Amino acid sequence: MIFSNFLMFFKNIPMFHVEHWCVMRIFLFLLITICLFGCNKPNPNPELADEIYLDLQSQTQNAQKDAEAEKKKLEGFKKDLDNATPQTGAIKYAQKRYFESEERVQKLEQLAKYYEIKAEDRKKYTITEYMKAFRAGKPWPNPEEIESYKKYRELSKIEPSWDSRKRVKAYEKNNGLVSAAKPSEKTEGAEKKSESKPKSE
Repeated sequence: MIFSNFLMFFKNIPMFHVEHWCVMRIFLFLLITICLFGCNKPNPNPELADEIYLDLQSQTQNAQKDAEAEKKKLEGFKKDLDNATPQTGAIKYAQKRYFESEERVQKLEQLAKYYEIKAEDRKKYTITEYMKAFRAGKPWPNPEEIESYKKYRELSKIEPSWDSRKRVKAYEKNNGLVSAAKPSEKTEGAEKKSESKPKSE
Protein backbone atom coordinates (compact mmCIF):
# COMPACT_ATOMS: atom_id res chain seq x y z
CA MET A 1 0.00 0.00 0.00
CA ILE A 2 2.79 2.41 0.90
CA PHE A 3 4.69 1.65 -2.32
CA SER A 4 1.50 2.04 -4.37
CA ASN A 5 0.87 5.51 -2.93
CA PHE A 6 4.53 6.33 -3.48
CA LEU A 7 4.28 5.38 -7.16
CA MET A 8 1.04 7.28 -7.64
CA PHE A 9 2.65 10.37 -6.15
CA PHE A 10 5.40 10.39 -8.79
CA LYS A 11 2.99 9.40 -11.54
CA ASN A 12 0.89 12.51 -10.94
CA ILE A 13 3.86 14.86 -10.99
CA PRO A 14 3.86 17.02 -14.18
CA MET A 15 6.73 16.34 -16.58
CA PHE A 16 7.25 12.91 -15.01
CA HIS A 17 7.92 11.10 -18.26
CA VAL A 18 7.30 7.46 -19.06
CA GLU A 19 10.99 6.63 -19.08
CA HIS A 20 11.30 8.10 -15.59
CA TRP A 21 8.34 6.02 -14.50
CA CYS A 22 10.01 2.83 -15.78
CA VAL A 23 13.30 3.66 -14.07
CA MET A 24 11.45 4.34 -10.80
CA ARG A 25 9.64 1.00 -10.98
CA ILE A 26 12.91 -0.85 -11.57
CA PHE A 27 14.53 1.02 -8.68
CA LEU A 28 11.68 0.17 -6.30
CA PHE A 29 11.71 -3.47 -7.41
CA LEU A 30 15.43 -3.69 -6.61
CA LEU A 31 14.87 -1.95 -3.26
CA ILE A 32 12.14 -4.39 -2.25
CA THR A 33 14.27 -7.37 -3.32
CA ILE A 34 17.23 -6.14 -1.27
CA CYS A 35 14.99 -5.61 1.78
CA LEU A 36 13.49 -9.09 1.51
CA PHE A 37 16.84 -10.82 1.19
CA GLY A 38 18.42 -8.57 3.81
CA CYS A 39 15.77 -9.48 6.40
CA ASN A 40 16.34 -13.19 5.86
CA LYS A 41 19.80 -13.27 7.41
CA PRO A 42 20.81 -15.85 10.01
CA ASN A 43 21.02 -14.84 13.66
CA PRO A 44 24.70 -14.08 14.40
CA ASN A 45 24.25 -15.16 18.04
CA PRO A 46 21.77 -18.07 18.10
CA GLU A 47 23.07 -19.26 21.48
CA LEU A 48 21.37 -16.24 23.10
CA ALA A 49 18.02 -17.76 22.06
CA ASP A 50 18.97 -21.21 23.37
CA GLU A 51 17.42 -21.96 26.76
CA ILE A 52 19.93 -24.74 27.41
CA TYR A 53 22.98 -22.54 26.82
CA LEU A 54 21.50 -19.78 28.99
CA ASP A 55 20.81 -22.26 31.78
CA LEU A 56 24.41 -23.49 31.70
CA GLN A 57 25.63 -19.90 31.82
CA SER A 58 23.37 -19.27 34.80
CA GLN A 59 24.77 -22.31 36.61
CA THR A 60 28.30 -21.07 35.89
CA GLN A 61 27.53 -17.66 37.34
CA ASN A 62 25.81 -19.15 40.41
CA ALA A 63 28.81 -21.36 41.14
CA GLN A 64 31.16 -18.39 40.74
CA LYS A 65 29.06 -16.29 43.14
CA ASP A 66 28.98 -19.14 45.68
CA ALA A 67 32.77 -19.46 45.41
CA GLU A 68 33.27 -15.72 46.02
CA ALA A 69 30.90 -15.79 48.99
CA GLU A 70 32.77 -18.77 50.46
CA LYS A 71 36.10 -16.98 49.97
CA LYS A 72 34.86 -14.15 52.19
CA LYS A 73 33.92 -16.69 54.85
CA LEU A 74 37.37 -18.24 54.47
CA GLU A 75 39.00 -14.88 55.20
CA GLY A 76 37.05 -14.63 58.44
CA PHE A 77 37.95 -18.18 59.42
CA LYS A 78 41.61 -17.39 58.74
CA LYS A 79 41.49 -14.47 61.17
CA ASP A 80 39.83 -16.67 63.79
CA LEU A 81 42.54 -19.28 63.27
CA ASP A 82 45.33 -16.71 63.64
CA ASN A 83 43.79 -15.36 66.83
CA ALA A 84 43.00 -18.73 68.41
CA THR A 85 44.91 -19.77 71.51
CA PRO A 86 47.29 -22.66 70.79
CA GLN A 87 46.73 -26.02 72.48
CA THR A 88 43.06 -25.35 73.20
CA GLY A 89 39.74 -26.57 71.88
CA ALA A 90 39.26 -23.19 70.22
CA ILE A 91 42.14 -23.66 67.80
CA LYS A 92 40.95 -27.13 66.81
CA TYR A 93 37.51 -25.74 66.01
CA ALA A 94 39.06 -22.82 64.11
CA GLN A 95 41.24 -25.21 62.09
CA LYS A 96 38.24 -27.41 61.26
CA ARG A 97 36.16 -24.49 59.97
CA TYR A 98 39.08 -23.03 57.99
CA PHE A 99 40.03 -26.24 56.18
CA GLU A 100 36.41 -27.19 55.45
CA SER A 101 35.79 -23.73 53.97
CA GLU A 102 38.99 -23.94 51.93
CA GLU A 103 37.84 -27.26 50.48
CA ARG A 104 34.42 -25.81 49.61
CA VAL A 105 36.08 -22.93 47.73
CA GLN A 106 38.11 -25.38 45.65
CA LYS A 107 35.05 -27.50 44.84
CA LEU A 108 32.95 -24.48 43.88
CA GLU A 109 35.69 -23.10 41.61
CA GLN A 110 35.98 -26.51 39.92
CA LEU A 111 32.20 -26.64 39.57
CA ALA A 112 32.12 -23.19 37.95
CA LYS A 113 34.81 -24.29 35.48
CA TYR A 114 32.89 -27.48 34.78
CA TYR A 115 29.71 -25.57 33.83
CA GLU A 116 31.75 -23.03 31.86
CA ILE A 117 33.19 -25.80 29.69
CA LYS A 118 29.72 -27.30 29.22
CA ALA A 119 28.33 -23.91 28.17
CA GLU A 120 31.12 -23.41 25.63
CA ASP A 121 30.55 -26.89 24.16
CA ARG A 122 26.82 -26.20 23.96
CA LYS A 123 27.46 -22.86 22.23
CA LYS A 124 29.45 -24.55 19.45
CA TYR A 125 26.80 -27.22 19.07
CA THR A 126 24.02 -24.60 19.00
CA ILE A 127 25.63 -22.57 16.21
CA THR A 128 26.01 -25.70 14.07
CA GLU A 129 22.46 -26.95 14.67
CA TYR A 130 20.93 -23.50 14.20
CA MET A 131 22.56 -23.08 10.80
CA LYS A 132 21.27 -26.50 9.73
CA ALA A 133 17.73 -25.49 10.74
CA PHE A 134 18.09 -22.07 9.09
CA ARG A 135 19.19 -23.53 5.76
CA ALA A 136 16.40 -26.11 5.89
CA GLY A 137 13.80 -23.48 6.84
CA LYS A 138 12.94 -25.33 10.05
CA PRO A 139 11.94 -23.72 13.38
CA TRP A 140 14.60 -23.37 16.05
CA PRO A 141 15.11 -24.02 18.93
CA ASN A 142 13.29 -27.32 19.01
CA PRO A 143 10.68 -27.40 21.84
CA GLU A 144 11.15 -31.16 22.20
CA GLU A 145 14.86 -30.67 22.82
CA ILE A 146 14.15 -28.10 25.55
CA GLU A 147 11.70 -30.47 27.24
CA SER A 148 14.24 -33.28 27.00
CA TYR A 149 16.84 -31.05 28.66
CA LYS A 150 14.51 -30.33 31.59
CA LYS A 151 14.08 -34.07 32.13
CA TYR A 152 17.85 -34.50 31.91
CA ARG A 153 18.31 -31.82 34.59
CA GLU A 154 15.93 -33.63 36.91
CA LEU A 155 17.64 -36.94 36.22
CA SER A 156 21.08 -35.50 36.99
CA LYS A 157 19.87 -34.22 40.38
CA ILE A 158 18.77 -37.57 41.77
CA GLU A 159 21.13 -40.10 43.36
CA PRO A 160 22.96 -41.36 40.27
CA SER A 161 22.63 -45.07 39.64
CA TRP A 162 24.73 -46.75 36.96
CA ASP A 163 21.77 -46.63 34.56
CA SER A 164 20.95 -42.96 35.18
CA ARG A 165 24.62 -41.98 34.78
CA LYS A 166 24.65 -43.82 31.46
CA ARG A 167 21.56 -41.97 30.24
CA VAL A 168 22.92 -38.60 31.40
CA LYS A 169 26.20 -39.23 29.55
CA ALA A 170 24.33 -40.25 26.40
CA TYR A 171 22.17 -37.11 26.55
CA GLU A 172 25.19 -34.85 27.01
CA LYS A 173 26.99 -36.43 24.07
CA ASN A 174 23.99 -36.12 21.76
CA ASN A 175 23.10 -32.55 22.71
CA GLY A 176 26.40 -30.73 22.63
CA LEU A 177 27.01 -30.65 26.38
CA VAL A 178 30.38 -32.35 26.09
CA SER A 179 33.07 -31.88 23.47
CA ALA A 180 33.90 -34.61 20.99
CA ALA A 181 37.47 -34.69 22.28
CA LYS A 182 38.35 -36.95 25.19
CA PRO A 183 37.93 -34.97 28.43
CA SER A 184 41.01 -34.17 30.46
CA GLU A 185 41.57 -35.55 33.95
CA LYS A 186 40.90 -32.09 35.39
CA THR A 187 37.52 -31.86 33.66
CA GLU A 188 36.61 -35.39 34.73
CA GLY A 189 37.48 -34.52 38.31
CA ALA A 190 35.25 -31.46 38.22
CA GLU A 191 32.42 -33.54 36.76
CA LYS A 192 32.63 -36.12 39.55
CA LYS A 193 32.61 -33.42 42.20
CA SER A 194 29.63 -31.71 40.58
CA GLU A 195 27.54 -34.79 41.29
CA SER A 196 27.79 -33.92 44.99
CA LYS A 197 27.54 -30.12 44.97
CA PRO A 198 28.88 -28.71 48.26
CA LYS A 199 26.44 -27.21 50.70
CA SER A 200 27.13 -23.74 52.04
CA GLU A 201 26.89 -23.14 55.75
